[in-house]
Amino acid sequence: MSDRLAALAELVTPGLRGGAAYHVPQFPNVVAKLDANESPYPLPPALMSGLAAELAKVPLERYPAADGGPLRALLAAELGVPPAQVVLGNGSDELIALLIAAFGAPRPGSGHPAILYPVPTFVVYRIASVAHGAIPLEVPLHGDFTFDLAAVEAAIARQRPNIAFFALPNNPTGTLWPPEEIAALAARHPDIIVVSDEAYIAYGGRTLLGRMAELPNLVVMRTLSKIGMAGLRVGYLAAHPQLVTELEKVRPPYNLGSLNLRAATWLLEHARAWMTESAAAVVRERPRLMAGLRALPGVRVFDSEANLVMVRIGAPMDGRASGVWRALADRGVLVRNFDRPGPLAGCLRITVGTPAENDRLLEALAAVL
Repeated sequence: MSDRLAALAELVTPGLRGGAAYHVPQFPNVVAKLDANESPYPLPPALMSGLAAELAKVPLERYPAADGGPLRALLAAELGVPPAQVVLGNGSDELIALLIAAFGAPRPGSGHPAILYPVPTFVVYRIASVAHGAIPLEVPLHGDFTFDLAAVEAAIARQRPNIAFFALPNNPTGTLWPPEEIAALAARHPDIIVVSDEAYIAYGGRTLLGRMAELPNLVVMRTLSKIGMAGLRVGYLAAHPQLVTELEKVRPPYNLGSLNLRAATWLLEHARAWMTESAAAVVRERPRLMAGLRALPGVRVFDSEANLVMVRIGAPMDGRASGVWRALADRGVLVRNFDRPGPLAGCLRITVGTPAENDRLLEALAAVL
């Protein structure tokens, strides 16, 4: 049996060998879940009842609309583009993979396509690149997680990538790199697909959507996961029709289920005011949380324009951050631990919660420190 398994192991995509799957730790008795960048506000009972009644009408014996149906049209209208310029995905994760799959032809003289992105950033850029046999072209940010344009240009000159991903604002750091610099990159390099990943646009408020008409290589990607619909796993992007045509060739025809499609459509039509206010409440709460964190000894707080705050506790690799993370988890307060060798050593990522959740976090963190 071991010989047979060894033979199968040789079939594993080379970049995946020795790696680990994306892991989300689970803890009992959670009192403040601040580890996943979700909206902290549950759907109000009246909206929940209306949604339940709507979902009861869905014919589960039938396949969902292969093209996304009314949801695609609704999102297109919100973006101000024709439906033919919109692609739906099972979260942003699937859209990232579809982009790499559709535009993965190696450049002349290269055996594999390269995918560029600054680091640290959203881990799925790397996971999807490696899974599709692409070369991750990782460009370090400055020490304060700000954008290093010169380093990006040098990487492009050295190894011309097919696609460049830029999270605006960035996850997990919360920093918002200058959108105008990203647009200028797209203008200077028309043979590179430049993706503006705007998953946190509700909290950062700056978009490159208005530049798409003049930049056909610019793709704007968004998700409903950060504004109260994380459980639906609905991502979407807007792009030039020619790019959409290629993406549709690799998109599974039923990648979003009927319940997800109907729920997202109904919520966008009936719960938009609630979503807008929920996001605004997080934005109002963010500076208070950051001020409370800055008041604690040994805590460095990085500026954020997302619904998350990155902090460094102690010195990199002194083990304090991991100890604090475990102590918080023991108290039922969950944050995300990034304390490992690399640029995020000593860092914890904290989702901005409700005022009560943030108070609980600050109290627990003060006690632990």
